[in-house]
Amino acid sequence: MQRKDETLYSYCHDQYDAYVELWQRLVNIDSGTGYGEGLTQVGNIVIAFLQDLGIDYKTYQVKGGSEGFHIVATCHGVGQGKVLTLAHMDTVFATGTARERPFRIEGEWAYGPGVSDCKGSVVQCLFALKAVKELGLNDFATITCLFNCDEETGSPDSKTLTQSLAREHDIVLCCEPGQYGDGVVLSRKGSAEMKVEVQGRPSHAGNAPKEGRNALLELVYQVGKLSRLEEVDSPMSLNFTTFHSGDKTNVIPDHAVAFADIRITEEAQLARIERESARIVVEKMIPDTAVTVTIVRHNPPFPPNQGTEALVARAQDIYGELGMSLLTSHTGGASDANWAAAAGAVVLDGIGPVKGGINHTPTERTDIRSVAPRLYLLTRLLCGAGRA
Repeated sequence: MQRKDETLYSYCHDQYDAYVELWQRLVNIDSGTGYGEGLTQVGNIVIAFLQDLGIDYKTYQVKGGSEGFHIVATCHGVGQGKVLTLAHMDTVFATGTARERPFRIEGEWAYGPGVSDCKGSVVQCLFALKAVKELGLNDFATITCLFNCDEETGSPDSKTLTQSLAREHDIVLCCEPGQYGDGVVLSRKGSAEMKVEVQGRPSHAGNAPKEGRNALLELVYQVGKLSRLEEVDSPMSLNFTTFHSGDKTNVIPDHAVAFADIRITEEAQLARIERESARIVVEKMIPDTAVTVTIVRHNPPFPPNQGTEALVARAQDIYGELGMSLLTSHTGGASDANWAAAAGAVVLDGIGPVKGGINHTPTERTDIRSVAPRLYLLTRLLCGAGRA
């Protein structure tokens, strides 16, 4: 283990007030996915910061032109490692949320919409670049930072850019928030959505119920069978979460639909679900109903791998310089790390400041004590960890 870089460590602590000031500015701008006005405001603040540092950048307009833009910043050194960082500028919150509960600090916690997921990490990446520039750090070939604006909906526009950049770098550091208790993420499940739809025949529920074909009853029957596709004693999961059928209590429903959330650790699991679900719904309880199953793939799995384990060991050594250690976890939530891993990159996720409450809710919060240590960790990983 190397000794702590006292100069960098002091720098990280000294930047705290400026870090929080920028953090507050970003959190207090509504930037829900697809809200172009807010995303453009956030993007312009990021660009102004990069310009002040003299760092090259490019923007990539979201297809359609009205939902913001992605930013790719690039910094060149004299070493060999090529490192890519990922952080997203969008949130899940509706327009007006920032006004209703703006950024605030209470005790050891910072609160606000997107404070953890992922605006604290956007600021972290910017200040890591600032440290590299102002401290003259150059033990790397290339540092690239991608700030995208559609992660919360599965990165439909930016995923291709993420994967293209991932293939060009030695390692990828996904700066999603640090896990509870000061952890990083070793793997993430892939995600998909199942839609089960039944078409029946309407009829009066009191006068002629047997003339109808109850789509809701058929749907319940099919859901019971399809739920058994979840593997026992496996991290793979299939959970039905929403149902809809009918709008009048005195009419036999002729249409019903249910959606299920699917999480997988390997692609073969989803292939099995696709194959078996088509077979299962052939057999029906109510004659003359039509049942269809549609599966939409979202993020691919980011599986455990030796490359990530080696990167974690490097991160542990760096954190050890501060007398601290990282927890490690495997999580069901997906992120842009999934797209990078699917492109063949060596990825470590959960590098951002440490979360506390539940993200995507009013309890979302970040431990402000983690700002300096996590900034130190990211900067040290950028300078040397991607060395060929």
